[in-house]
Amino acid sequence: MRKKNLVAYRWFYLFLVQLTLFMSACSTQPIVPSADKITISRENPPQICKNLGRVQGRTISASPNLEAAIEDMKKETAFKGANYVVMETASGYETAVSGTAYYCP
Repeated sequence: MRKKNLVAYRWFYLFLVQLTLFMSACSTQPIVPSADKITISRENPPQICKNLGRVQGRTISASPNLEAAIEDMKKETAFKGANYVVMETASGYETAVSGTAYYCP
């Protein structure tokens, strides 16, 4: 009788371990990276930062909206895995911006 209880506890323990692993594997990760924590600057980042390449932002609107273009650039920066952008140019019509993305630890 005691041996049956021990086997049942082992199966129950194994079930709990598998359930825990399954639930941790199903944790929610956002599909689209967040652009909320991107730093925009006109100054170069510290030397320890890694250059991840050029980024651009655009807006398609009847009225110029520089803020929307910057938000679009921040989204592209987040997709690259960067957290710092040096904004270099803005179009004269305030519909496009460009810069260089960096990852700063």
